[in-house]
Amino acid sequence: MLNAIKFRIYPNAQQKELISKHFGCSRVVYNYFLDYRQKQYAKGIKETYFTMQKVLTQIKHQEKYHYLNECNSQSLQMALRQLVSAYDNFFSKRARYPKFKSKKNAKQSFAIPQNIEIKTETQTIALPKFKEGIKAKLHRDLPKDSVIKQAFISCIADQYFCSISYETKEPIPKPTIIKKAVGLDMGLRTLIVTSDKIGYPHIRFYQKLEKKLKQAQRRLSKKVKGSNNRNKQAKKVARLHLACSNTRDDYLHKISNEITNQYDLIGVETLNVKGLMRTYHSKSLANASWGKFLTMLEYKAQRKGKTLLHIDRFFPSTQLCSYCGFNTGKKHERITQFTCPHCKITHHRDYNASVNIRNYALGMLDDRHKIKIDKSRVGIIRTDYAHHTDERIKACGASSNGVSSKYGNMLDLASYGAMKQEKAQSL
Repeated sequence: MLNAIKFRIYPNAQQKELISKHFGCSRVVYNYFLDYRQKQYAKGIKETYFTMQKVLTQIKHQEKYHYLNECNSQSLQMALRQLVSAYDNFFSKRARYPKFKSKKNAKQSFAIPQNIEIKTETQTIALPKFKEGIKAKLHRDLPKDSVIKQAFISCIADQYFCSISYETKEPIPKPTIIKKAVGLDMGLRTLIVTSDKIGYPHIRFYQKLEKKLKQAQRRLSKKVKGSNNRNKQAKKVARLHLACSNTRDDYLHKISNEITNQYDLIGVETLNVKGLMRTYHSKSLANASWGKFLTMLEYKAQRKGKTLLHIDRFFPSTQLCSYCGFNTGKKHERITQFTCPHCKITHHRDYNASVNIRNYALGMLDDRHKIKIDKSRVGIIRTDYAHHTDERIKACGASSNGVSSKYGNMLDLASYGAMKQEKAQSL
């Protein structure tokens, strides 16, 4: 099974200079062969990794590109491989057409495919051209049977990192027996609402730092271009962005880890995040990072042997009554609760959607999954709703699955939403 770990490294002045050379040379190789491949394509010549690798060997002997020999040759080959992967992703419609890299990019990086050694005694990481080792904060050890595959050195906001990917003999866990299932509804008022009545708040990390960012960017705009003071101020702005990104990632890691630890089946919406980013909610959506959260949830569920199911994008989870299955129609985003006209039950909008998502996900299971769970709520329609008046009143306030949360809050469904449905419709 493939895994990765990221260490903070602290290179000295000489090592920083050599790392900068690797950044620049890798970028030169990438841009050179992007231009070269475009010209060859115009001539009707198809280029592969191996044909371009031969050209790379030739240009290293030219006086114009003689400085490429100062860097690790395998890092230059990895830059070439990254270009080939970029084209493969483009032709597979997973990404856009490759762009030329700029030295002004906030993040610079290069890759090393082999000869990587972690020295716990000296707290250093030894790499080709860095045999003396770069000081690192080794906050955890790699498994004993692990094999290091490659390393990525990166720099962002004047901070250096080494990301190491390694492979272990441990196979990918098989799906566990499903005893607990949950549906997740994602929103902007509350980041995530679960079918166990837990709401994870939407913490607006960017908005908290927005005032400081405005001040820092205003100072940056007044500095003379190319001056040392401007470079120093640019690093301050980059550090603020990095702090915002780090706190957001930490929060998403914690809640995704908590959810995958507590549940065996997780049902989530299939979201068109790119399309949603074109709306006027784009700033809040970018801060919420739905796509990043789903990515974290996916790989953590796979590592722990949990089942993650994406429901149909066009499933009307918000419109269906989770009790009787009646379609109540589309609702304005201001409406936070509604009453089903068929069974007269008042629903919390997000909680109702999460229950529908959970039921739909359970209905997607087949004979390959081992299930030890009460499936009485599977499917949307309940035929006995008319005979349970007490349950009808308490439908949205039923007891949870006995699950507690360190980072989320139990929803107060009885008093949720200061704005009633009638008031929202009149706006």
